[in-house]
Amino acid sequence: MLMKTKFHVALIAALMASSGATVAAARDLVLANEGGFPPYNMTKADGTLEGFDIDIGMSICKIIGANCTWVTNEWSGIIPALMARKFDVIIGGMGITDERRKTVVFSEPYARTYSFFGVVEGKELDVTPKGLAGKIVGVQQGTTNAKFIEANYPDTKLQLYPSMDTLTADLKIGRVDAVFGDVEPFTGDKGDGPKLVEIGEPVAVSEGIGMAFRPDDISLRDEFNKALGQMKSDGTWKTLSEKWGIPVYE
Repeated sequence: MLMKTKFHVALIAALMASSGATVAAARDLVLANEGGFPPYNMTKADGTLEGFDIDIGMSICKIIGANCTWVTNEWSGIIPALMARKFDVIIGGMGITDERRKTVVFSEPYARTYSFFGVVEGKELDVTPKGLAGKIVGVQQGTTNAKFIEANYPDTKLQLYPSMDTLTADLKIGRVDAVFGDVEPFTGDKGDGPKLVEIGEPVAVSEGIGMAFRPDDISLRDEFNKALGQMKSDGTWKTLSEKWGIPVYE
């Protein structure tokens, strides 16, 4: 009888431990981006998000057993909002830089991207610092692209925009001479005005694209890194990269 009682106690303890582990694994996390940086993140007509960031984030959440929801935040204030604990992770096409590392910790890169100059077709320019002297170049504020133009084009007039959508809209109507940023948002004939084209050579303005965490969330960062590694091993990352036209790298 005593043996049976001990067995039942041990069984209950094991079940409670198992239940506790399940509850811990199913914690809630809030993920953030700006919702306007295709193909990484875009806001659909119904207000929901789609894009490479969204698919990567939800795949990781499934692997680590977390219940994840998404919010959007203006890009220029997204790191302060992370530090204010308005959400847990930034997955928003964010370039990894030493300057940002002063505030946040990054995951391993989940993408590598390049920036280009873009213009209205037929209005191509010399995109050297000399060629763009006195010209107006639009960039999204708070980005590595803005830092690059500031550092390398001292005689160029820099026009800052809150989003790529407003930036490209002004390019189309001639308020800026060129834009600088990731190529996808402003190239191609989308039937909504003049065709926009990329010019010049691709420019690497960061060490890659990473997920950003608060410095006191190293363990969470490590979980995301492990899950990302699993996705790269099992082919999920490559499938999602090809789905959204993100360059696949080794």
